[in-house]
Amino acid sequence: YPLSTLLVFDSSRNAIPVAWVITSSLTGQDIHKWVGSLAERLRTKDSRWRLNAFLVDDPSFGFSAIRDAFQCRVLLCVWHVRRAWIRSLLKTCCNIDVQREMFKHLGWILYSSRSVPNAMDAVQEFMEVFVDQSAFMDYFKSQWSPYIESWVSCIRSLPVAGPEPHAAIESYHRRLKYKLFNDQYANFWPRIDWLIHTLTTEFHSLYWLDQYTVETGYFSNLRDESFSTNAWYQALHIPDIDVVLDEQNLQVAKVISQTDRNLAYTIWNPGSEFSLCDCHWSNLGNLCKHVIKVAMMCKNRQVARPLLAAQIYRQTLLSLLHNPPDDPVVLDHAILCTTRLQQDVKGWEDLSNSGLLQQLPPELNSQMADNTPLFARSH
Repeated sequence: YPLSTLLVFDSSRNAIPVAWVITSSLTGQDIHKWVGSLAERLRTKDSRWRLNAFLVDDPSFGFSAIRDAFQCRVLLCVWHVRRAWIRSLLKTCCNIDVQREMFKHLGWILYSSRSVPNAMDAVQEFMEVFVDQSAFMDYFKSQWSPYIESWVSCIRSLPVAGPEPHAAIESYHRRLKYKLFNDQYANFWPRIDWLIHTLTTEFHSLYWLDQYTVETGYFSNLRDESFSTNAWYQALHIPDIDVVLDEQNLQVAKVISQTDRNLAYTIWNPGSEFSLCDCHWSNLGNLCKHVIKVAMMCKNRQVARPLLAAQIYRQTLLSLLHNPPDDPVVLDHAILCTTRLQQDVKGWEDLSNSGLLQQLPPELNSQMADNTPLFARSH
């Protein structure tokens, strides 16, 4: 039985589990069976609580059911896709330069950002270019080819979550796997009753104790520091001066190590969702603090192209003007939203060009981060 987790993010971008869902199949179409009850339960607990957004990590989820239940926007999360691809690349390909090029091409496939007729044509081109990487190609064809078109289609219709929540998701996922897949519990893994007991007692207690310690200051010596050390949180503590960006040639970036000042890590394809770093943590297939820090710098300085996800979503919205739907009500709404988007983008560009665009204060950033749940699979 697949296990899924409903996560919320606190002001430090930590992922906190608030519910677990165990279903009889992997398909997300069964979401309508429980999402309404969950929304009602939340309103009963606190009628003032409102969601900013709902992130999902499966194109098969019933997005309309989520919108109806929570009355909020739905975003797509591609963290586990990126993680699975880079881990397989690290395992099957020994050439670092080839790894980087393949990872970049995989990003082009996922976001359909190349001039090819459809996703499968992009996949075919990818397989022809890297035909000598047979081990990865066998994995990709068997595990991902059947689902690529649905992912690309979903990315074209939904906004995609940025890299910040990915670090929190990864931290939670790692902690969950460590707890559940401890060898001393191997005899209990097939048992659902053991899974439910472990989640609702031992695992849940870790989060309760951490929150209690933060709020009261008691038992601070028992606090698990991993709860506040996800990659995004760590990236905030890297000074800007330790990042070396060549704005004329954004092929690579450098980040000076915080523990060894004589060491600098190299980030390839900086500012992209498919960046790679040569640090130990990244070489294990994880999202490292150096990649996130460089992405922050690229965004703040506006020295890199927008994220692939932002480019695709903007193209989708603007295409509504050129290919309007038949329904006049939908057409009016689409034109209104697209016009506002164009005005907002133009306004931000004018402010940026005039030097008047200021960063949001930390407390506002924190407020924007709150009340953003993610429905994430853990299998």
